[in-house]
Amino acid sequence: MQRLRGSDRDGGYGWISIGLHWLTAAAIFALLFAGDSIGVVGADARIFHTTLGSCAWLLLAARIAWRLLEGHPPRAANQGRFSFFAGMAVHYVLLAAIALMLVSGPLAGWASGGGLDVFSLHIAGAQPALSGPYAVARALHIAGATLLAIGTALHVAGVLKHMFVDRDGTLDRIMVPPERAPPA
Repeated sequence: MQRLRGSDRDGGYGWISIGLHWLTAAAIFALLFAGDSIGVVGADARIFHTTLGSCAWLLLAARIAWRLLEGHPPRAANQGRFSFFAGMAVHYVLLAAIALMLVSGPLAGWASGGGLDVFSLHIAGAQPALSGPYAVARALHIAGATLLAIGTALHVAGVLKHMFVDRDGTLDRIMVPPERAPPA
């Protein structure tokens, strides 16, 4: 089967994975910051958060789908077994948390009765508000955000370990794709 140009290869990440990784990282940091600001700033932060979330929704869904279709690249030659499996577990937990956020966020906005505001477009919510589903969706959204924050901290800690303790070049895999193996 012909592989898509830019897909993962030779034990490393291809350009598609690298681009999706860094765009997702930027979106997640912005969304976590905006979501956390809602309690302080109020409605403007909520509108910014839902607008940003709506704009990033397809990107984040594509990130999940791509990793599930591509699978996780194999362990690098100089990477320890424990580090590899711990990193892979953190990656999949982050993807699961993102999936939870993609479902729970819009559901919470709709079930609240207040609807969703994306730019200046208002998407009406349930009438009357559905307090039970709203409470569940909001709790799941908060749990997903917490899981994302903890997972991101673990991910960054792993990166720092690879950079300064192991010095194994693992970080290079998500910066530039490996050279293509010569055709056989």
